[in-house]
Amino acid sequence: MPSIPLPIQSYEHRSNPASTSRLENCFIEPLPGGAKTGAALTRAPGIVSWTTVGDGPIRGMLRTYGKGYPHSSASGSNLWVVSGDKLYTVGPTGTAANRMTIGTPTQIDMAANTTDIVVVNEPDAYYHDITTTSTNGQITDTDFTALGAKLVEFLDNFLLFVAPDSDTLFGADLGSATSFDALNFATAESSPDHITGMKADHGQLLLFGEESSEVWQNTGVAGFPFQKAINGVIEQGCAAINSPAKQDQTIFWLAEDGTVRRLEGLTPMRVSTHGIEQILGGLDLNSAIGGAYSMEGHLFYALHVDARTFLYDVTTQMWHERITIDKAGWDIRFFANVYDKIIVGDYNSNRLGYLDFDTYDEFGSIQVMSWTYQPVYAEGITVFHDKLEIIMNTGHGLNTGQGSAPVIMLEYSDDGGETWTHAPDKSLGAIGRFDVRVIWSGLGSSRERVYRCSISDPIKVVVTDTILSARGGRL
Repeated sequence: MPSIPLPIQSYEHRSNPASTSRLENCFIEPLPGGAKTGAALTRAPGIVSWTTVGDGPIRGMLRTYGKGYPHSSASGSNLWVVSGDKLYTVGPTGTAANRMTIGTPTQIDMAANTTDIVVVNEPDAYYHDITTTSTNGQITDTDFTALGAKLVEFLDNFLLFVAPDSDTLFGADLGSATSFDALNFATAESSPDHITGMKADHGQLLLFGEESSEVWQNTGVAGFPFQKAINGVIEQGCAAINSPAKQDQTIFWLAEDGTVRRLEGLTPMRVSTHGIEQILGGLDLNSAIGGAYSMEGHLFYALHVDARTFLYDVTTQMWHERITIDKAGWDIRFFANVYDKIIVGDYNSNRLGYLDFDTYDEFGSIQVMSWTYQPVYAEGITVFHDKLEIIMNTGHGLNTGQGSAPVIMLEYSDDGGETWTHAPDKSLGAIGRFDVRVIWSGLGSSRERVYRCSISDPIKVVVTDTILSARGGRL
C-alpha cells in the first residue's frame, strides 16, 4: 500500500491543471528525525476577535515606541491604526481612541520618529506627537506641499518621503516631522523611472523603481545627507508600491517581472516558484499588498494580490494560501507585533483580532482548512482505488456545538480538476475517541485522479500521511 506524498505547498501549472496542488489555511511543518514521516500538515492560526476601531475599514497599522502616551505598555509600545478617515490609538486592552482625521484614504503609509507619527494619505500627510494628546495636524510646510508624498520611512532621525509619480526623494529636517527645507531632496539616478517602493533596513534606504532599484545611505554631508551608495544599483524593479515588507532580517517584494524576491546583499534572490508566478501572471500586480509576521519559529511573508493571498514560509521555503470563508483570499492585510500578540486588521471591516494557533476559526466565523494532492497517475493505466486512509489526529472534537461531531470531507476529480465527485464525509471522532481511523473504500477507478480534503469544524488538525490501496497499475 503506497503512501501518497502530502502536498507541501501551493503550486498551479497553467499548461497542466492536473498537476496542481494547494494548501489553503494550512502549511507544511518538518518533523524531527525519527518521526514516522518527515513532515506534517498543520492548520494555520485562527483569529481571536479583539476589538473594533472606528467605522472601518482598516487601512494601516503601526507600532511605535514612545513612552507614556497614550496607551503605553510595559515596553513603551503603542498601536496606531487608520480606520476609515481617522487615526486611532489602541491600548493593551483593546480600547480605541480617535486622535485625528486624515481624510478619505487613498495611498496610506505610516512611519514615526522619536516624537511624532506621520500618516501619508497621498498626496497629503498628517502628524501626531506621540508624547502628548493634543499636538497634531496636517503638514503644511510649503516645501512639502509643493511636492506631496506617497511614501514615508524613518532612518537616522530623518523622516524621508517619496513624491507621487516621480523619482524624487526628500526629507524633513533632522528630528522634525513638520519642518522642511527646499534643499533636502534628491532624485534616483540609475534609471529614468518612478520610485515604486521604499524601505529602510540595516541603516540603509532601499528605493525601488519600476525597472531597477537603488541602495541609499547617510553620508553625513551637510544639507541633505542621503546619497546613492557606491555600487548600490539593483537590476530589479518593484511591481507594487505596497508589496515590500521586512522579514528574516531582509526585505521581500513583488518584482516587476512577476517574481517574488528577497534581498541578499545586493542580489534580488527569487523565492517564488513557477507555479506561484503563473498564478500571479493572471492577476493585477499593482494591487499587491505585502506584510509579515512570525509565529512559533515560522517566518511568513504575506502577499495579497487581487483577490488572492499567498504566504511564503521563510523557514521551510514553501508557499501556502490563506482564505476567508466564501472568498478567494484573506481579508487580512496588516500585522503588528504588539502587546504580546500578533494583531491583525480586517481590510473589509473595522475589526482587529490576533492570531492564535489554538483557535480554529476567524473572528468567530468558519475557517476551512483544505489540501489538494498531486495526481495519482499510473502511466495511463486504469487504477482501481480500493481504499484511501488519511493518517491524522482524531478524537479532538469539542464538548458542544460545531466540532462536537467533526468530519472530514473528501472530493476527487478524474478530469484534471474540471469536475469533482463528493465521497461520504468521515468522522474525526468525538472528544476522546483517539482510536478512530479515517478510511474510504470502493472509490472506483481512474487513469489519473486528484484528491482534495477539507475540514471546517473548529478543531486541531495534524495530517502526517496518506495511504492508498490500489490495483491495476504501477503508482
